[in-house]
Amino acid sequence: MDHRNNLFNESRSGQRRPDQLPPILRLNRNKYVQDDTVGLSAIAHSEGWLTPPPGVARVTLKPWQQAIFWGLRVYIVVMLVVMGIGFFHGAGG
Repeated sequence: MDHRNNLFNESRSGQRRPDQLPPILRLNRNKYVQDDTVGLSAIAHSEGWLTPPPGVARVTLKPWQQAIFWGLRVYIVVMLVVMGIGFFHGAGG
């Protein structure tokens, strides 16, 4: 039995052995077996993962957006008060 850690020599559940692959995958199987470090660095460079992300700045909200957010804050406080009253009223009786 071959003990090398090779993708096509390992027999894992749910995976096909190379001799069971469809013909098109059998032809291209060496295309996908390569050194992981070379593949990852090439992908990182091509996708731009190594460049720093663009800066993030705070957005100035319009007045109607600010009003909606303040309304949501008030709603949350009112709901917490109602739940607190309900909890303490239900806990006593």
